Formats: sequence, structure tokens, C-alpha cells
Amino acid sequence: MRPASTTHSPFSRIRPLALSLLLFILPAAAAVEKTKGEQKPNPIAQGNALYEKGDYAGAADLYRQVALTSTRPLQRAFAWFNLGNCHVQTQSYNKAIVAYQRSVESSPGFSRAWSVLGDVYYQLHAIGEATACYRRVLENEGEDFHARQMLGECALQGGDVTEALKNLDAAIKIEPELPDLYLAQSEALARIRDYEGAEKVMEQALLRLSRPPADAFFYLGQLYELDGKNRKAVRAYEEGVSYAPKRKEYWFRIANIHQREGDDFLALLTLEQAIASGLKDAEMHLRRALIFFDQRRYDKALDEFALARDLGSPQGRRGIENIAAVYANSGDGEKAQAVRAMLR
Repeated sequence: MRPASTTHSPFSRIRPLALSLLLFILPAAAAVEKTKGEQKPNPIAQGNALYEKGDYAGAADLYRQVALTSTRPLQRAFAWFNLGNCHVQTQSYNKAIVAYQRSVESSPGFSRAWSVLGDVYYQLHAIGEATACYRRVLENEGEDFHARQMLGECALQGGDVTEALKNLDAAIKIEPELPDLYLAQSEALARIRDYEGAEKVMEQALLRLSRPPADAFFYLGQLYELDGKNRKAVRAYEEGVSYAPKRKEYWFRIANIHQREGDDFLALLTLEQAIASGLKDAEMHLRRALIFFDQRRYDKALDEFALARDLGSPQGRRGIENIAAVYANSGDGEKAQAVRAMLR
């Protein structure tokens, strides 16, 4: 049964927006200025050199000089754009917004500036402003992958599932090999509890993608789990951990499903496989210890508690104490003493 409180996908896609801060350089013929018969480097070129070295303050001074003094609109647009990039690098986002706005004022057809301005607004959760910027990119370019993708993300943030799906579908037609587009489409459907539709999107994505990522399988597994399809969820999780065996949370999800269905043997086997894959994790041994403890297989539980303790878990030590208490309460003082000796 689906949790009544679930209004969106359980899988939180982490989409840190990587701003592609390209520097714009004037054509070679315009990169120098003649002064008294001599040539001197253009401040934009000098600023680019400082920017590449990480001297954002020095670069910003040079870009600002050109932006405020140049009489050529395109040169001003490039200078304001590069100045905005400097502010992004120093996380001065409000200053970056002003610089990018000045850039598009100087050259309204400068799509790259509109796009990055939208990215900054998106990072600041100003979804309406970001949407307007990406739409300007489409007005200028006719079609653009990044603008379509981000319009989809903006619509998703605003809860407009129809608009999100329309733009994400357009982005997929341009770039069908980007997994996050399918994840976003699936998330949009899951938000309106169309789990079957969300599952279908991910199933088709896994068939279309030449190199599907582990997260796609994990997300599909969570959709199946929400939809009460536990066997399919296990298969999806198992496929995911075959690509990413260190993702312990999904080994635990598989074990949890088996335990909920009353199959402790498969839960133990799953955790054993996780450990065999190279996961040296105290929680794995603790979970196995607790299952053995509930089964009253105290020798097995003791071994697992000891391994957890050796991996730094205080709960491992407490588990050993509990087993000693069990033996003492059952009248087996000798065995209880032997177990306590492990704590010294």
C-alpha cells in the first residue's frame, strides 16, 4: 500500500547546477588597441589571463574598466559577462546578476548571458526570473538543450507537471543520453502519484541509455517499492548495486524488503554479499547480529557483534554485553564469563 503522505518521489535527485562560465574573448583583430603607433593588449584579454590564474579580483577590475568605458555594445556585453563570471566565482551572486543584466542590456541577442543569468537565478531559487531568462534563450536560438532542460526543472520546482514534461521531452529529443532528464520526467509523474507512468519512463530510459547509471536503477527500485512491487524493487536494487557495490543504503533496502516479507535467510545473505563486495561497515555486521539474536543463534550473533565492535561501533560492545546477560540469565555462568572476557 502506498504511504498516504507521499506526495512526491522518495528519491531526492541532487542536481547541483554547474555553471559553465565560459570567458568571451574578442576576435584577434579587436583584441589590441593602437595607442601612439604602438599596440597594447586589450583589457579583456588581460582580464582573461588573470581569471585563468584564479585572480578574480584583478580580472574583475579590468572587465569593469572595459564595461564602463567601451563604446562598442558587443565589447561591453563581453566585459559585463566576464565580470559576472568573476562574481560567481567569489559567490557574490547578487553582483553577478547585475553584471549579467548589464550584459544582455548591451546585447539582447547574447544567449549565453541569458542562460547563465537563468542559472544564477535558479541557484537562488528565483524560479520565475530563471524561467524568463531561459525563454529568452529560446526566443534567440529557436531551440536550445540547456534552456529546455532548465525550463523543465523550473516547471518541476513550480509544480507544473505538464510544462515540466513538455520541456524535458524536448530536451531528450536533443540529448537522449542524459540520464537526469529521465529522472526528472519520472519525478514529475511521481509527484502526482502516477507511479506506473514514472516506472515506465525509467524502464524505457534503461533500455535507451547506452550506459545507464546505478542511480537510475536505484530510483526505479524506490518507485517499485512505493507501488508495492517488492520483487521488482529487489531486482532493480540488485542491478544498481552490481554497478555501485559501495552504496550500502541499497543493500539495506534489499535486506529490509526481505525482512518485511519474513525471509531472514535472504536478508542475511544480502548483507553477507554486501560485506563480500568489500564493504567494511559496522552497520552491516550489526544488522546481521540482530537477526541472529532474534533467531536465538547467539554464537553467530556474538561473532557479528564482535566484528562491529572491532570496526569502531559502541553498539557492538553493547551487543556482546547483552549476549553475556542472556547466558547469565539462562544459568550458564561459564559461558557468560567467557563472553564478558571478550570485553576486557
